[in-house]
Order: sequence, then structure tokens, then C-alpha cells
Amino acid sequence: MATDIPAGIRIIRGANRTLGRVAPAIASRLTQRLFATPRRFTPRAWELPFESLGTRVRLPSGISLLQAGDGPAVALIHGWEGRATQFAVMAPALIARGFRVIAIDGPAHGHSRGRQADPYRFAEALIEVQRYAGALHAVVGHSMGGGSIALALAAGLTASRAAVIASPASLHDVLHRFSAAMHLPPKATAHFLRDVRRRVQARGHAVQDITESLRTVAVPALVVHARDDREVPFADGERMAAVWPGARLLPVDDVGHRRILRDPVTIGAVTDFVAGVDIEPGH
Repeated sequence: MATDIPAGIRIIRGANRTLGRVAPAIASRLTQRLFATPRRFTPRAWELPFESLGTRVRLPSGISLLQAGDGPAVALIHGWEGRATQFAVMAPALIARGFRVIAIDGPAHGHSRGRQADPYRFAEALIEVQRYAGALHAVVGHSMGGGSIALALAAGLTASRAAVIASPASLHDVLHRFSAAMHLPPKATAHFLRDVRRRVQARGHAVQDITESLRTVAVPALVVHARDDREVPFADGERMAAVWPGARLLPVDDVGHRRILRDPVTIGAVTDFVAGVDIEPGH
């Protein structure tokens, strides 16, 4: 989740200190709405060449895809409040290695329809893309997109390889961090966590955390994480790599949470991994 909370939400944070104590259920509902409603941002200048390079396709659910290249399919999925064009540096590198890239605008993000999103909706989008594209050679995800890959693989998504970049290891921790950022007192936080789980279960999903899901996934994986990531701690990358059978951790430096998607080391490692080149484990 983004940490740059706008002024309107800061007002709600202040109100939550009182509302969360006297009406925890109401505070929980308001927090859920904020948690699930992403802001849409205009692509930056460096992202625009990918839009020109690719072709837009809209799936029946309203999901928008940006695809380019030929060869085995590689699905790319961004993080919270991101967009497909954030893979503008990585996509050409994959195309040059002979892959067809299918970059996804997640539900309620970019050009896709919808108003609300969460990691499970992102996982549903990945499975829908597999139905559209056929066999996926690899899946690559950034931040929440990486977490959704874990959930999708555990739910039946098939791919030969997976790369996750700056991804959280625990949705439970993400919920707690958001609750703390919104200044919810303990009773309202308990309501918030319980209500989020109920909504997920109502859509037919098993409520498993990312690390729990990964224990059953046998897809070779590369976990890339920056040591200086201030949004998703480097320890999350270590945890993901530790529980994912056969996963390798690649630490990178001085690229934070977002610049990592343009980092030459990250781009080279991910494209090599997708192409089947062995990557040395991190130290």
C-alpha cells in the first residue's frame, strides 16, 4: 500500500482515534473502503514508450492488458496504485530475449475497470490472463503484485517460473501496518481484520497468508528485494525466499521500493531467470 496519505485521509485518521473507540464497527467499514480503493496516477514520462510499443486488449471482466512481442508468454503485474506501464524498462528486455509480454492493469488500476481491489482480485486477474493467453512461461510481480502471484499459484495458476520484486511476505502484516497508519485503536483493528477476512472468504478464497500459500508452491522462483526498501522491509524478501521451496533471494541496494523496477541489476537478473539462466543465490 502507498504510504503517502493525502490530507483528506489524514483527517479521517484523526477521527479514528475517537470513532474507533466508540463505534469500532463503523470505523472498520470506513477503513476497509479506504484500504480497498486505490488512487489512479498518470504514467510518468519514462513509462510512455511501453504504451506506444504495446497493444491494448480488454478482457471480459474489464481487465486491460498491454502486450507486445512474440514467443512464450510472460505475465507482468504491478503493485498497489501502480500500472502496467511501470514495466516499461523490463518489458523491452524480455521481448529482446524472445518473449511475449502481457502487462496487466490490475482491477481498479490503470485502464482496467472497477473501483476496488485487493491481492485476491489481482490473483483472479492473473488466472483470467492465463485463460486468455494459454500457458504462461513465467509470471513477474512487483510489490502487491508479487504477493498476488503467490496466492494465484496456490489457487491453481500454472507457470514455469516466477519472479517477485519488493513483495510483502504477509498480508496480515500489511493489514496491521495500514491499521496503524489509520490510527485505529485495538478494538477497531480487530473488527477491521475480521471483516477483511470475511469479505475474502465470501468470494470463495481460502484465507491463507502469503507465506502459508508459498509452502505448497513448487514453481522455481527468484525473489528480488532492496535492502533500503522503506515500504516493504527487506526482511519480507528474506522470509519469502526462506519458505518458498527452491526460491533464490537476490538482494539489491540503493533502489528503494519503486526505482527497483528500473534497476539494471534487477532487470538483468529477472530476464536471465525467466530465460532459464541460473542466478546465484544472494548472500
